[in-house]
Amino acid sequence: MSSPSITLTAPDHAPALIFGESLLDVFGDARVPGGAPFNVACHLAALGLSPRLISRWGVDHDAAILESQAARFGLDLGTVQRDAAHSTGIVLVREDANGHHFAIRADQAWDHIDSEIARRAWPGACGEQPPWLYFGTLALRSGGMRRTLRQLRAAGPHRAFVDINWREGQVQPHEILPLLHDLAILKLNEDELRLLLHWHRLPPVLLQTLRHETICQPVASLLERMHAGELVLSQGSAGASWWDREGKLHARAPGRSGVMVDTVGAGDALAASLLAGLILGLHDDDNLQRGTAFATAICGIRGALPDHADFYLSWRRLWELPTVASDKPLGAARP
Repeated sequence: MSSPSITLTAPDHAPALIFGESLLDVFGDARVPGGAPFNVACHLAALGLSPRLISRWGVDHDAAILESQAARFGLDLGTVQRDAAHSTGIVLVREDANGHHFAIRADQAWDHIDSEIARRAWPGACGEQPPWLYFGTLALRSGGMRRTLRQLRAAGPHRAFVDINWREGQVQPHEILPLLHDLAILKLNEDELRLLLHWHRLPPVLLQTLRHETICQPVASLLERMHAGELVLSQGSAGASWWDREGKLHARAPGRSGVMVDTVGAGDALAASLLAGLILGLHDDDNLQRGTAFATAICGIRGALPDHADFYLSWRRLWELPTVASDKPLGAARP
């Protein structure tokens, strides 16, 4: 029997805008909903933080699978576009002794997000703080999508949260670097830090040393080049660190122990948790500690998203988010 889902009453805040790909990972006959923006939006929705997912799906069975998954998490689809000419995104996943191998199909529905429709997702009056705008680099592989993001960012004041989420072979660095500017938060892993430093022709860092340093000049130089405020570095089993624009360590969270099933979606979980903390005004150190704990919890389940609503109960209590029980099940079975 599936556990009950939860309907939440969110605190007053500007909704986060989540821009980019929604897709299905195809493992043989199994089709599993995913895409970093979709995963992040589902987590935020399950926490009651009312994200607005700006994506584009086909009019097909795969879109119905995404719609069903979104409903399980209470994710409103009012800002998701539909496309009769292009199919819903697909990633073919092949598993062998060397791990997972991904083939991301070209020219899918999420490559055609309409900029005019996307701008309608922009919230009205947001109070003192502008909304957060989350995006990554995979959604920027086409020139049309890069134009759409430029126009979306010009639609109003916002705080950009960029999770690099780099996928080799999908887009060239020189095509996306002009878009990775004027950021509030830059989130990346150690490999992506190495790549960004190289692309900006900055000195490399010794990553093992960085795990213990409290000042890092290359980080300061990178943030200056990108006009970015702060950098969150995911460091795998070593945890994560938070750096300010002067290259000074702001916060550090050590790696956490726990049951390890797989690491699928761990980075998306960290991003979603950090966004939740930023929306709720959590102190950076507390935010990072909770973020690594949430990502570790996701590593304890199969896949990027939980099957049961009770997964979120302790996190809602931790964030002091009010809950109202509902008899609508989240569901225990994946499509």
